[in-house]
Amino acid sequence: MRADRLLTMILLLQRDGRMTARRLAEALGVTERTIYRDIEALNYAGVPVYTRSGPDGGCFLDDDYRAGLHWFTGAELQALLAGGSAAPLSALGMEQAAESAVLKLLALAPSRRQQEAALMRQRLYLDPSEWYGAAEEEPDLPALKEAVWEDRWIDADYETWEGERARRTLAAYSLVYKAGRWYLVAVSRRSGAMRTYRAARLRQVRLLPERFERDRAFDIAAYWRDAAAEFAGRIPTYPVVLRVAESALIYFRTVLPGRGEILETVGGRVLLRVNYTVFEEARASVLGLGADAEVIEPAELGAAVLEQARAILAKAGQITP
Repeated sequence: MRADRLLTMILLLQRDGRMTARRLAEALGVTERTIYRDIEALNYAGVPVYTRSGPDGGCFLDDDYRAGLHWFTGAELQALLAGGSAAPLSALGMEQAAESAVLKLLALAPSRRQQEAALMRQRLYLDPSEWYGAAEEEPDLPALKEAVWEDRWIDADYETWEGERARRTLAAYSLVYKAGRWYLVAVSRRSGAMRTYRAARLRQVRLLPERFERDRAFDIAAYWRDAAAEFAGRIPTYPVVLRVAESALIYFRTVLPGRGEILETVGGRVLLRVNYTVFEEARASVLGLGADAEVIEPAELGAAVLEQARAILAKAGQITP
């Protein structure tokens, strides 16, 4: 966990006064390049860690700086500790490291802040998993994590949405966890383009010995925001206006949350605009609601639902009780 490493770096520099990048890398189990990236991150966060070359050079804290958590407000400390309940870390084998980081934060905090944090941890729990559906199998996730941590190229079989498989050589940049699924952000050696790959679709992952040069300007948070927005913009929409029974609204709130807009309610019936993705989804949804839903527009959907309903009745008439 990076937060754990950054905190440990501060404590080491506070204890020893000055350490070379090599010593820090050995102590923290990372590369010297990672040490310099972490120092940049600490500087950005306002922690004055400096480097100096020469015989007396190394990495050190500003003399006037005292490492402690007194400069964290209660709200800031609570926000940091809230992430400790995030289950995805266990999939990366980092659950114990996350808990260790929490204990270190609490140990360094003033007693009043410790009490506030303890209260918060019993009042706020983050569970990013979905309610429905089994978790995806991601057998190669540990290998992907190792590749990302070490800036390694990988070879892997990737299964597309159409079920086709192709061997890919990728520079493993970042892992992202969203809505119960892991994704790998990587650069393709063949095209040079950065793309997002579903981790569960990457199989037979093999780490290559060579490392790639990471683009220092790359920002995973910015990339993911742009990629998610682009993906949302590519999702097809099939708008439908329905008149449904009020009792049917629970279906739209639970199965299709955020995709329905109530236009008016008259006599126990609700005029509702729903954004489905495709025609087939809309037809199946309306048929499932039965007599509780009436298609107002488009006309093609109403005709298709009527035709399908007649076919169901005809089929049912052929069944002998």
